[in-house]
Amino acid sequence: MNKPKKIPATAYILIGGESKRFGSLKWQTTINGKTILDRIWDACDGIENRYVIGKENPNSISYPFIKDELEINAPINGLYTALKYSKTDWILLLSCDLPLIDSRVFNKLWDSKSENCDIIIPVSNDKIQVACGFYQKRIFTKLESEIQNGNYSLFKLVEKLNSYYINFGNNQSFLNMNTKKDLRTVKKILISKASL
Repeated sequence: MNKPKKIPATAYILIGGESKRFGSLKWQTTINGKTILDRIWDACDGIENRYVIGKENPNSISYPFIKDELEINAPINGLYTALKYSKTDWILLLSCDLPLIDSRVFNKLWDSKSENCDIIIPVSNDKIQVACGFYQKRIFTKLESEIQNGNYSLFKLVEKLNSYYINFGNNQSFLNMNTKKDLRTVKKILISKASL
């Protein structure tokens, strides 16, 4: 039986956030014996290449790592670093606060792209999920210009480019884990899924 063809893109998982509201590093948090980073890494198995991006390379991970290029403490730093290093035309930018994300999301986004779109972004739970989308490498010059002008908002960048928005409705895959209360919700969801 043939293996499904991998998406010809590179996934970059961002672990550089300070996790102030969460109280500890989110990506290190373990649920059922797997860290959040491991869960997201595994969800990206259908993507051709995978990397982790952060401020410093943690000794505790064995995944390929790229250090943030800029001193900006914002997800746009991760996007800049990803697009600068990527050898593929498309990159998948992923925040480490989406522990329930799964490959079906990436497949649906990828299947929705067209030649003239720059960005493919999910919309779910009344929020544009800018840290879970495909970005075309050709936007790098525009991104660089925005950063040089002090514009660090991914939301504003997405508005200025040819972005496709894919509606996922209310979807648990996009549960944003910012607090320990969110973590408890994630655990409950995973327990209920395991019992099905």
